[in-house]
Amino acid sequence: MSERHLAAWRHTLYRQGYLVLTVAGLLTWARLQPGTANVLLLPAWAVAGQLIFAGSFEAARLRRRAWLGQYLLASSPWHRRLRGGPLMVLRHQLLGLLLALLLLVQLRLLPSATWAVLVMAALMQGALQTFLHRRAARHVVAAYAPALVRRLLVWPVAVLLALLLTLLALWLPQPYLIGLAWEEALVRHVSTAAGGTLLGFFERLAQALELTQYWAMQNAVTRSGIGEGLALVGWLLLLLTQSAFAWAFVRLLVGADALRSRLTRRPESGREESA
Repeated sequence: MSERHLAAWRHTLYRQGYLVLTVAGLLTWARLQPGTANVLLLPAWAVAGQLIFAGSFEAARLRRRAWLGQYLLASSPWHRRLRGGPLMVLRHQLLGLLLALLLLVQLRLLPSATWAVLVMAALMQGALQTFLHRRAARHVVAAYAPALVRRLLVWPVAVLLALLLTLLALWLPQPYLIGLAWEEALVRHVSTAAGGTLLGFFERLAQALELTQYWAMQNAVTRSGIGEGLALVGWLLLLLTQSAFAWAFVRLLVGADALRSRLTRRPESGREESA
């Protein structure tokens, strides 16, 4: 292998290695035993929340910087004062923690087939990121190009992942809930294997939400008068849960790249961006 090809492989590993590490970390979390996972819940929640925060806060600062640049002179001190303070940090911290909790709980309940979709989404994100970096390099200021590319990645990858997850959820076998009362369906199918721990509570809550959407969709065609309403509730729950999970997953990957970029940024690049 020539030096040029070796350098290209090193660059690719440097740029996309965070995807491998992040997906491997999520898979490890999903396969932990219930006792170990409960002990590690709070540290994992904090780490995942900060990764999501890193990406979402970077995107918010980028939007704010672009907006201020339209109205303020480059020398104005209001750039620094209005670029985002404690309220913006608090809002994105809360959002990051909420999405991280949803992601961590859902990962432990996923069927094995779903991991193939998640890996495919991560690969697609890496390929799209490489493509956008090459296109942006000719048009965007170098200090802002990585953040702009990360912002552009979120919507297309998250929408496609949510669509694939929804189709997969409809294709995979579902518990047979036709004719059961909602309470009876929960009693029969919500697992109590995780015990009375904090993680077990969140897992049972997620299972109850999933069973509710299946129950509503299956029983909508058998109950007269309320069929359309039940079907609407089921489809809304299905779309909302899959979309929220896809958004959290993509946000975590983007946040991991934002943190990698911040930790490896050259000093002169950091000074240029903070100006």
